[in-house]
Amino acid sequence: MNHGRQHPTEKGKKKTEYRSLREWLAVKLDVPADLTGDGLRLDMRGRHTLTVHGCQKIQSFTPCEVCLILRDSTLKVSGRRLICTAYLAGAVGIEGYICGISFCDGEVAK
Repeated sequence: MNHGRQHPTEKGKKKTEYRSLREWLAVKLDVPADLTGDGLRLDMRGRHTLTVHGCQKIQSFTPCEVCLILRDSTLKVSGRRLICTAYLAGAVGIEGYICGISFCDGEVAK
């Protein structure tokens, strides 16, 4: 199986782009990017528990607002008595009374 790589002995043939096994399986099995770990995923249970997968950095954190840096944007979570319950491998757990979630495209702080 080739997985999108060009074999070194295939001279003169069209060059193909390298794809990881994860990307290749996602395309072949028609699995969305958020389930393969390459994209953003929000898991919300009621108004009190939110898990954000795909976070690169916590920009700011107060009991009323949490700002998370994503790949291409910033995610703002507003509410009351917000606490961070976990931050591990790009996943952030937030609990409290969640009033709103908004994206700010193109406003990625470095």
